[in-house]
This record gives sequence, C-alpha cells and structure tokens, in this order.
Amino acid sequence: MSQLKKKVKKETSWGIATKAVTFPLFFLINIVLARTLGEDMWGAWSYFFSFFTIMYLMAQFGNRASQKFIAQYNHTEELKSIITASFIIRLISVLFFATLTAWGGFYLANFIERPEFERLFIFGAGVILIGGMAEWLKEIFTGLHEVKYNFLVSVTEFSLKLGLIVVLLKYNFDLSSILIAYFISLLVAVLAGAHFLFWRFYFPLKQKIDLRNWIREITSYSLPLFFISIGFLIATEVDTIMLGWLTSDAETGYYAIAKQLVTKLPHVTYALAMGSMPVFAKLSNDNKTELQNLFKKLLKTNGLIFAPVCLGMIALSWFFIPLIYGVEFKGAVVPLMILSIYVLVFTFSVFYNRFLDFQGKAKQRAIHLIGSLIINIGLNYYLIPKYGAAGAAFSTAIAYLPYLFLNILETNRILFRQGNT
Repeated sequence: MSQLKKKVKKETSWGIATKAVTFPLFFLINIVLARTLGEDMWGAWSYFFSFFTIMYLMAQFGNRASQKFIAQYNHTEELKSIITASFIIRLISVLFFATLTAWGGFYLANFIERPEFERLFIFGAGVILIGGMAEWLKEIFTGLHEVKYNFLVSVTEFSLKLGLIVVLLKYNFDLSSILIAYFISLLVAVLAGAHFLFWRFYFPLKQKIDLRNWIREITSYSLPLFFISIGFLIATEVDTIMLGWLTSDAETGYYAIAKQLVTKLPHVTYALAMGSMPVFAKLSNDNKTELQNLFKKLLKTNGLIFAPVCLGMIALSWFFIPLIYGVEFKGAVVPLMILSIYVLVFTFSVFYNRFLDFQGKAKQRAIHLIGSLIINIGLNYYLIPKYGAAGAAFSTAIAYLPYLFLNILETNRILFRQGNT
C-alpha cells in the first residue's frame, strides 16, 4: 500500500469515527429540544437559530484557507507561521462577530418584531466567541492530518451539549438555557483541543515566525471563501428565515426538523472528505493519475451510501418522523421527502467544493454560487406563502443543482483534462 493510501485510510477512519459519534448525538440533542420545547417554542428557537447560525459561521473567517495552507506546507519551515497567523485572524474574527451579534441583535430583534430574541443574541455572542475557536482547532487538526484530535474536540463538545441541555432546561425552561449549555460544552472542548495543539504540535516547532506574509496570504485567500460562506449561509438559512417571516412558528418548526436531518446526513461525506481531500492540495503530474482514481472512488462510495439513504427517506419518513419527534411534527414529512434530492446533490458537491478550494479556485466557486442563491430566494418568495415548509424544501432542492453542475465542469477541467499541473 502506498504512503498516500495509508495516510488517507488512517485519517478517513478517524473522520468516520468522529461523525459516527457526533452524528447520533446531534440528532439526540434536537429530538430532546423538539420534544421538550413543543411545536411553537421549537419553531421560535429554529427561527432565532437561523440568524444565529449565519453569524456563527461568518465568525469562522479563514477556516478553509488555514486548512489549505497547513495541508500544503505541513512538515515545512512555514508551518509555525501559518498556525500563528491563522490563530490571530480567527481571534480578530470571533471578537468582531461576537460584538456585532450582541450589539446588532437588539436592532434585529426589533426589526423582525421578536423582542424576546434580544436576550438570546447576547447569550449567543459568547457562543460565537468560543465556538469560533473550537472550529479553528478542528480545521487545524484536519490540515495537520491529525484527525484523531478533531475526534476529541467534537465528541467532547456534542456529548456535553446533550447532557447540559437536559439538566439546564429542567431547572430553567428558557431558550437561553440552550445557549448556556452550548457555551460551557464548547469551552471545555476548546481547552482540551488547545492543550494538544499547542503542547504537541506548536511549541516543539523552532522555526522563525513570519506573520506579515502569512496573514496577508491567508486573508487574501479567505476573502472569496468568506463570500462563498455568506452565499451558502443565505442559501441554506434563508428558507427558515423566510418561513419565520412569512408563515407561523409551527411551519418553521416543521421545516427545521426536516432541514436539520438533511444538513447532518452529509457529515458522512464530510468524514470521507476530511481524511482524503487535503492530499489534493499537492496535485502534480507525478500523482495525478493516483488522485484521479481516488476522486472517482470517493464519488462512487458516496453514491453507494446515499442513493439508498435518499430512497429510504422518501419511503419511510412518514413513519419515523412522528415516531421519533412526536405526532405534532408530522408536518415535517413532506419537506423531508422533497429535501432527499438536496441530500444527494449536496453530498456529491462536497468533494468538488473541497477540491476547488485546495486548488485555489475559491473565486470560481463563489461566482457559481451567486446564480443558485438568486434562484433560491426567488423560488422561496413565490412558493413559501402558498406551500409553507414544502415550498421552502422544493426551492432549496432545485436551486443547488446549477451550483453542483458548474463545479463539476471546473473540477473536470483541472483534474481530468488539464495537461500540465
């Protein structure tokens, strides 16, 4: 077995282990929340959480860029500079977006006529601050090909979230208790992950630090990725936001059940990509054929996993949604069936997205996303007032197809058709 295959096999195994544990924990968290909060309160939480998610993920400025450069320059004299520069960029980012959330939450809550959200945005600012550092650690460990520490951070985070949510909601039945549980669990995960990163990997490095150059490099490459993130966030969260704006909390809650299921199913794909895709940062004529075969194998594996999953969603969601979440959430069945199309499209797009990122083609990906975003918003505005959660699901499923198609064309041009690398 070649060194490349051994590396991919080892890291993919840890990636799968990470998702195998966090995947059910995520669903347990949301099942507990839905059953505990009830139809309307769950819908209100989902409406708030869509706004919060946008700020939370925007605060992760530099993630993909940092991972790219660390994977590319791992075991070189540049590594310490890259880690330091990416840490500074992340710290500035989380401080900015946490402050913006706490300050701007007051105005946003009043603008959408949900003054009860003001307090939640203040608590959410703390979660953004510490959560941004947790996500930074995960990306750094992935770039270093040390996914076992990603496993540690993720499992610590999700297991504590579940336990703390159960305890805190029991003694204080308020949405702010959920955010407190998130903050504590993320803090513990960050402390554990930071210990291993700095003592085992960072401090032993003796290289001279060149901050100015790498801050500029990471920031420069992060900008198109940042706009991609904004576009992707709008594309994935605008449906819930528009449901909350144009329909009821109950309808928003139905869609939230379906959407959270389909947005977490691709984490199986993320597990495959976590251990395998960083090697594409060093594509060359010498390894091109091997990487072509690896890419085809990843796509085939993904299809074998998700084709039956999507068929199962269509055939069995009418039975499992009421069974797991309760009869009051049966309105999530039809949206989930429709979103099975989105699951299949999205899981394949993960590999194309990651490949283009590692090849420095984030700008092209950003351009491709704009068209899909416009389609999504237009369809949502037309379909949601008429069909509610089902209309939002249809809009999301259809709007993502052009994005995948254009990314496939760009990937094929580089990986399968370009003569020299």
